[in-house]
Amino acid sequence: MQRFFKSIDFVEQHLFEKISVHEIAAASHYSTYHFSRIFKALVGDTPKEYLRKRRLTVAATKLLSDDINILDLALACQFDSQEAFTRAFKAQFNMTPAQYRKARDPFRLLYKDQFSPHMLNYLQNDISMEPEIFIRPATKLVGISQQYDDSDLNLPRLWSAFGPYRGKIPNQVSPEFFGIYEQYQEEDDRVTFSYICSVAVTNFDDVPEGMITRELPEQMYARFTHRGAVADLEKTLKYIWGSWLPKSHYDYVEKPDFELYGNKFNVENPNSSDSEIYLHIPVTPRPLKR
Repeated sequence: MQRFFKSIDFVEQHLFEKISVHEIAAASHYSTYHFSRIFKALVGDTPKEYLRKRRLTVAATKLLSDDINILDLALACQFDSQEAFTRAFKAQFNMTPAQYRKARDPFRLLYKDQFSPHMLNYLQNDISMEPEIFIRPATKLVGISQQYDDSDLNLPRLWSAFGPYRGKIPNQVSPEFFGIYEQYQEEDDRVTFSYICSVAVTNFDDVPEGMITRELPEQMYARFTHRGAVADLEKTLKYIWGSWLPKSHYDYVEKPDFELYGNKFNVENPNSSDSEIYLHIPVTPRPLKR
């Protein structure tokens, strides 16, 4: 958490400078890929969304407190034009900057407060989930891969596309499905990923056309059980990153984390309350302090 909040501080210190997601991630010494996933799980916004909302929130206060014209404020907030700034401001606050300055009613705005450790208190105090810690042997996988931007990820839709392949992949070990997050590409401020819907196989013989292969190396994992709708998966991720991991005796390892869908997952209704998904977070024992 100390590493993570260094990035939050970095954002606040450079709100009115041109900064990238990669620079924000570097402040916490995480790779951009892993930082982006952790950030979205904890904060609820992507780093880019959070930066934009914080800039607009501070801009709103300046509209009332500072004698600054809207164009200068737009450029200071790193928008290319007053028009782009106005569109973004209205999208967040449901009024234009000029309307807000005239109304002088800050209570109508949904401010994006700076993210703080206090926002994680409810996780630390109200939820208790202990994972299973185990070493999983190397696993060969065959599946389909789709690139996505974080805001476009829709797990039910992805698994629906995988439906026709279920039970038809040669050398399949079991009916379990693996959902794997991979880094795919970093370009400017945009970080895209690939999500792989796959099954374990004994070997890579007879891989169907259009499908890809992956091999997960042997690794220690913390396995959490998510019970309920796929739509609520974000709550479990917040608990893992925001509560369990900082208080545990383990450190996160920058290896692929994955979801395992077993016989308790409701394939027909992913948002069923009786579904179970097993989240696997790669970890290593934390060195003892002397």
